Amino acid sequence: MFALNVLPDPWQRIKALQHAARFVRPGGHLLVVTRSPAEIDPRAVSANWPVHHDGYWSSAAKGTFQKGIPTEQIVALGRRAGLRPAAEQALLAGSPGVGQVLLAKPA
Repeated sequence: MFALNVLPDPWQRIKALQHAARFVRPGGHLLVVTRSPAEIDPRAVSANWPVHHDGYWSSAAKGTFQKGIPTEQIVALGRRAGLRPAAEQALLAGSPGVGQVLLAKPA
C-alpha cells in the first residue's frame, strides 16, 4: 500500500505496476491503494512542501516524495502497465483519504 504515491517519476509508477503484475496469474487481480489528493494536497500546503514534478518533496533532506493519486489516475497507470480495471470495484469501501482500484491481469 501507498507505494505508487512515493515514486517521483510517473514512469517509475508504471514500472512498479508492471513488476507487481508479474506476481499475478493471468485472470488474477491486483489491489492498488494510494494516498489521495484530498489527503496529500492540504498537508503539502500546510507544511509548505516544495512542488516537484507532479507532487511534492515532503522532505528534501531525506529525499521523500508524496503525490496524491486519485482512482482515475490509478486506472490510467494500470492500463499503461497492461492491466485493466476489474468489474468488482463496488466491493471496495471508499475513503476520501485514499485512491484505490482493483486491477485485473488479462487472461
